[in-house]
Parts: sequence; C-alpha cells; structure tokens
Amino acid sequence: MDNVVVSFVFDLRGVTKDNAKKEAPIHVRVYEPKTRIRKYIHTNEFILKSQYSDVGTGGLSIIKHPNAAAIKARIDKIFAKVQAFVYSDKCETMEDVENWDKEDDLSTTNVVEFIKADLQRREVSLSVLEYNNSFIKRLEEFGKIKTFADLTYSRIEDFDLHLKKTIKSQPTLYKRHSLFKGYLEKARRRGLIERNPYDEFTFKKGKSDDPVYLIESEVKQIINYKPKGAAKESLERVRDLFIFQCYTGLSYTDLESFSRDSIQVINGQKEIHGTRNKTGVPYVVLLLPIAEEIADKYDYTLPVISNQKYNDYLGTLIERIGIDKNVTTHTGRHTFGTYLINKGVSIEAIPKIMGHTNMKQSLLYARMLGVTAINEMKEKLLDKEEKNAK
Repeated sequence: MDNVVVSFVFDLRGVTKDNAKKEAPIHVRVYEPKTRIRKYIHTNEFILKSQYSDVGTGGLSIIKHPNAAAIKARIDKIFAKVQAFVYSDKCETMEDVENWDKEDDLSTTNVVEFIKADLQRREVSLSVLEYNNSFIKRLEEFGKIKTFADLTYSRIEDFDLHLKKTIKSQPTLYKRHSLFKGYLEKARRRGLIERNPYDEFTFKKGKSDDPVYLIESEVKQIINYKPKGAAKESLERVRDLFIFQCYTGLSYTDLESFSRDSIQVINGQKEIHGTRNKTGVPYVVLLLPIAEEIADKYDYTLPVISNQKYNDYLGTLIERIGIDKNVTTHTGRHTFGTYLINKGVSIEAIPKIMGHTNMKQSLLYARMLGVTAINEMKEKLLDKEEKNAK
C-alpha cells in the first residue's frame, strides 16, 4: 500500500496532560492522508512524559529511563515490522493493517518479548496490560531470566525470593507465579522449552487477609496529629493525602488523576466524577467538607509522591500516632467504604460511589463491620457493666 505514513505516537489519550507522574503508552500510527484514516498499534510499552522525546525513529526517542535502550529496541522492532507490512503487497487497504502480526509465530527466545507478543496478539484490556507490565518490570529487575535457556528450577526459586522482597501477601505472590507459569506452559507447547520449570516448583495460594481499615476515632487521631521534626513537611503532606482518601475513597492511582476538572457542581453540591484507572469503572462521590479543605489547601493539585515513599512515610506517621495496624495507601479507601456503611449508605449504592465492578467488596465491608459492632458492644456494654459492678 502506497502513500501512507508510519510514525510513533506517545500518550494517545492525553493521560499525562494533567498528571506528569503517570505513565502513558506508545503506539505505532499508520496514517493515510488521502482518506485521513488512522490505525493505531499498541507496543505494550509505557513511559513517563519526562522520558519521551519527539526526536528519533518515527518521531520518538526515550530518554532518562533505566531500560531506555531495551524499550527502544522493542518498539523499533515493532515499527519495522509494521512498516514492512503496510508497504508490502499483503496490505492493500487500511483495514489490512490490523493483520500486520498475524504471521508472527512467537518464536523469539527472549522471555519478555514472548510475553509482549502474546499480549499484542490477544488484544487485552488496559487493566490486564498494566498488570502484565507490572510483572514484566519485576522480571526485568530480577535480571537472571532473559531467554528461555535461563529457565531452571533454581532460577524460579531465586525469582520467588526476589518477588518476596516487595510482595508480602501470599495470594498476590500466587497470582504472579500463576501468570508466569501460564506463559511458560504456552512456550512449552510451542516447542521453545522442553519442560516447564513450574512442574517441579510448588507455590501456595494462601488466604487473603481482610482489608485493613480505621474506625472514626483513629481517623480523628490522624487529623489532629501535628507532625514534628526533620520530616515534618513530608509527614504533613502524607497525612493530608491519607485523610483525603479516607473521605473520598480514591485509590492511590486515582489520586494521581484528581484535579479541579474532576469536580462537578450538581444541585449546588460539589461532586468528584471520574473513572477508575485500574478497572475503567466510573465513580461519583460527594466532596465532603474535610476533603474539600485539603483540596483547597493544595489548589486541587494533590502532593502525590511515589507509592513506595507514600507507604514509607505513612508507616512512620501511623507509628508516631500509636495506631497498631498495618496501614498502607489502600487503607484509606477501605476506611471510606466502611465509613459509608457505618453511616447508613446502602450496600447497593457503594459500588457506584467507589467504582467497584460488583458488590463483592461492599459485602466484605459489611461483614467486617459486623465484627467491629460486636467489639463496640462489648466495650460499651459489657465492660461498662463490669466496671459498675466493681
């Protein structure tokens, strides 16, 4: 096919416009000037706005990224394949562009390239893509499994230890291993490896712990806490971020997307409208006074830091306050969910408020509050009677 232009496009949907800390995808664009038809091919690579430069092959180069060379090599490989295909006799119309990789037999010996090629072929959703890319980052960090020849039982054992450095939940660890085992089984069936090393390596599914949440008195402790010392400013910002989560239910990734544009005034009441970055499910929540106060304090640009630093400072904050719970960035969201039920909001309404895909999480909040209710009854009724008796 003649008279088409092939180029790279960064951040097709403009997700970094209001949030420079969010990674955006790289696409290969095929454009036919005559008809103005465009076709976009996902490379399954994500970078920050600060790591993007419009100088390079196809109008894109990657800078200031630890794996810049590897990412550039992968997207250049896709670019070359697309370019060769659209200029060949096999591509007669723009509709044919979608068949650019149909003859690719996933015969690469590189493990990461194999996974990415499989993701492209399956045309997975954004949430599945992000989940897989998170796993790929862990695999690249490990660095000892690059080709299928590197796959041995001992390497899988070492990889398990590497994952455990950052993953404390056994169910989460189980999901990572299950994902990798599935890809290796697919590679075995294609003849890229003789045996799947997971046939010998066993990993337990484990049991998910109930989500950690705070009761109102604990939230008030955090609100009233005045940080001191060298880390005063950092702890104050983290305190504000966490309280904002406790009264809006926004997850960490949704905090990054929050801005003044997220606010809509309906019947005189300010509401936060958005779509969850993780699932793509829309949500709407009232901007409660304490959350509005925090938003005003930072002119609706929340001081979001990396998830790791957020958790580190949050751990310090909770320890200084004296709350004996394993609090993380997601605890604020769980706290808001239980807060809603405690205030009489129906279970049916909570998925719409928080952007849940179903009622499963809402029912879990209700079950957890049953335990809390019994504890409060014991504390306020039985303990009080015992004291009066004494």
